[in-house]
Amino acid sequence: MESLTFYLLLLTAIIAGWLLGRLSSSKYTHTKASNSDLFQDYFVGLNYLLNDEPDEAIDSFIKALEINSKTIETHLALGALLRRRGKVNKAINVHQALLARPNLERDSSNSVRLQLALNYIAAGLLDRAERLLKEILEDGGEAKWDALRQLITVYQTEKDWENAIACSSALLKNAGFRKDPTLLGGAAHYCCEIAQLHLQNNRDPQARSEIKRAFTFERNSIRAMLLLADLEQRQGNYTAAIKDLLRVRKVKPQFIAQLLEPLASCHESLGTRADFEKLLRKMVLEDSSTEAALMLVKITNASSENVEAVSLLREHLEHLPSSGALIELLELLLDGVDVNVASSLELLLNLVKAQAHVSSEYRCHHCGFETKNFFWMCPSCKRWDKISPINDLLARQATSVFK
Repeated sequence: MESLTFYLLLLTAIIAGWLLGRLSSSKYTHTKASNSDLFQDYFVGLNYLLNDEPDEAIDSFIKALEINSKTIETHLALGALLRRRGKVNKAINVHQALLARPNLERDSSNSVRLQLALNYIAAGLLDRAERLLKEILEDGGEAKWDALRQLITVYQTEKDWENAIACSSALLKNAGFRKDPTLLGGAAHYCCEIAQLHLQNNRDPQARSEIKRAFTFERNSIRAMLLLADLEQRQGNYTAAIKDLLRVRKVKPQFIAQLLEPLASCHESLGTRADFEKLLRKMVLEDSSTEAALMLVKITNASSENVEAVSLLREHLEHLPSSGALIELLELLLDGVDVNVASSLELLLNLVKAQAHVSSEYRCHHCGFETKNFFWMCPSCKRWDKISPINDLLARQATSVFK
């Protein structure tokens, strides 16, 4: 019903556009037969609409709608609607027909180019999209800002990080975009992508330069901090690396899971294991970090009886249930218990393990995409910094057994 209402509104808009076109035209001497044909096309389109055939309806409306200066916006909207419905080829045809019209005003021409470029991006024809967007830039006008945004999309898809940074920098010169967090964060990630390539090829000075450039876009870039810590660690600057890693913890405690291994390695190299254990306890108490709790349990259990480890996990699970902590607790409890109790615990352990194996650990809080692995950019909606851990419902339910 909602779909029908939407298309009826679309039909109304198209008829209004047609009427504007007819009123603005000097050709008032069209024959009655011609007008009849046009109205017939509308009624055919309406019949398709009522029979839930929206694509055929749109084709009929396009056929009926005369192209002139008063109906260009309606054709642009129709093409955009076709693109959103996945009919990219039809959208391209509509916008190409508009662009082929002679004597288009500059603003109208750029609007058509922009929509056609969006069609090409949707179709994966990035070279064609890039060419059209560059034409808009050369032509100037307000459309250039939209063109820059779409060029960033093109270059990001092609992993042409330098050009993506150049377009971002140009867009940031506009006062309206200067403090755009999405734009600034994206530019910082492009620098980090280049830095990561340098690190992989042992070009440490170039990597450091790119990390520094990332901070000019986003002062608290988590990814840049982690890359800098990695760089310091590989160069033997363990104290500096620890400082960078703790800076990440201060800015975004959700990233503690990614800090633990490098922190453990740096403290091991410095011979400060006691300091690391103290830090882990702090992370468990202040940040409710499951990962820190699990690492602390490994250290504690390796140096003493498992009583302290069990107590630590029980306390942590009361505050923040998680499958990982619950699995570790169940495995510890299995040692030395009655056979019947052990059998029940083992059933619960296998259930939690099976669920943990198939469950996603991260979710994009923009589009809802779920994954077991962490990504800086969501593979679905292509947005940066939207992936975060999922709350563990199963662990909350199972943990109630121990309360």
